Amino acid sequence: MASEVSLNVAAVLDLAASLRPGPCTACQVMGTPLYGSFNKVLIVRFDDGLKWIFRTPRRDKNGQNLPPRLLKALIGSEVTTLNFLARHSTVPVPRVLAYSVGVPYILMTCALGQSFSAFMRRMQNASSRDKLHATTKVMKQLGEMCFEMSKLRFEKIGSIQERDGRFGLGEMHAPAFIFQDRHSIIMDRGPFSREQDYYKALSKAFFGHVHGLSMSHHFFWGPFPELPAYPDPESHRIILDRWNDFVTVDDKIESSENRVQYHTAGTLVEDIIPQLCASQTGMGFPLGHADLSSSNIFVDESCNITCIIDWEFASTMPLGQLLTAPGLPNQRRLPSAAELVAFRTGFEAAAGNTIVEPRIPWILTDVLWHYMRWVHLDTGDDYRHFEALFSLHPEFAARDPLLIIDELQGSVDIQEARQYLKAREREPDEIKRDEDWYFGVTDEGPRQRRIAEILTKRFWLRRQILGPRFWMETLREDFRDPEESSGRSNSDSRMPDGA
Repeated sequence: MASEVSLNVAAVLDLAASLRPGPCTACQVMGTPLYGSFNKVLIVRFDDGLKWIFRTPRRDKNGQNLPPRLLKALIGSEVTTLNFLARHSTVPVPRVLAYSVGVPYILMTCALGQSFSAFMRRMQNASSRDKLHATTKVMKQLGEMCFEMSKLRFEKIGSIQERDGRFGLGEMHAPAFIFQDRHSIIMDRGPFSREQDYYKALSKAFFGHVHGLSMSHHFFWGPFPELPAYPDPESHRIILDRWNDFVTVDDKIESSENRVQYHTAGTLVEDIIPQLCASQTGMGFPLGHADLSSSNIFVDESCNITCIIDWEFASTMPLGQLLTAPGLPNQRRLPSAAELVAFRTGFEAAAGNTIVEPRIPWILTDVLWHYMRWVHLDTGDDYRHFEALFSLHPEFAARDPLLIIDELQGSVDIQEARQYLKAREREPDEIKRDEDWYFGVTDEGPRQRRIAEILTKRFWLRRQILGPRFWMETLREDFRDPEESSGRSNSDSRMPDGA
């Protein structure tokens, strides 16, 4: 891809000046470029104070590294989505001033106010009550907007495109289909005529990821330690280091064994897909935003929403997915009970006496939140989502999910998956070499490795979900070297309970 220096700032300013009507066309770029995980942004400011936004996909090694064909498609889809919303809804969005899919960029109006994430940072010293008031006010407005979006129906599920002045649908560009290198998976990306086909395609993307892409921080038996689950930052820091040491031994995350566990759990989750689908069909699919996070919601000083930005991954979707309340600050966070009430109250108030079809029970949206997180693999605690979905399994819901996973290991499908994944596993010498490097960086490395190996042996003796309780137990052990002690303490040999 092009290097970072390829952006011609002078050309950006010339473009902006040529599009500004009236006498005030002099402009300049404010400050340094802003970077998100996907885009680079320039703020263009005219002499009279008017601001426009120039946005282009990142072209450096820290971006998502999407292929040029996909970058062009995303720009085209976002422009079409923004134009469609401007014509057919009251949802506040930026106005597109110019764009290109050749060298992909969008020049658009600047959102008024500030992002809700910036608004909440200013409230960091406010009371919990005031923070909750701000969040629920925004959630209520998002519920109202979702009713507005629910009226924008298309025949299929896909990303919006425009051809010859007419709006239509193309293949899905939602994050679950393209991020984490999923764009490389060979699969059907739509558009889809049925909900069930869409949910199965998401499952296909999940399996493609598990079978051939990096598992990053995803270890089925040991959720990534997150700060809110631990009593204090220092305990969390120590446990996070210990977790990293533990998964490094035997390359647990990228191992075929870990991938087989995800594959097996994924087959069980697939069995509940029919329960995710609305009973009524033929009513079309509404347009929805793929990432209603705090950074994409702009508000004024009174916390009224002024603009929703970043629509490049928007698509039509099942109504149940649209009605799944967004988590703030991001979709990986489960909304609180108060936030759910605010969102649903906003939707129902906006709907009034209108009956929104197909009728979706709110409890289904709770299930869909877990399903979308599971197939995305975008949280640290995948087992939590699997467990919630397993509780709906038509055959095994009343049984222990871990026992079912063990029982399924003898099935032909799982054995074939294991054989396939085992053949692609790294060589033991390569794994050992990486371990040696990892634990050789600091003087504490040998001790950390010994602890990780002790915990590994303990884990294989009694496999369990290694949650906060397990890791907090390890903090109460001294893991003394046998050379430093005549024998281990009772606590060192005790098997901790599960999560």
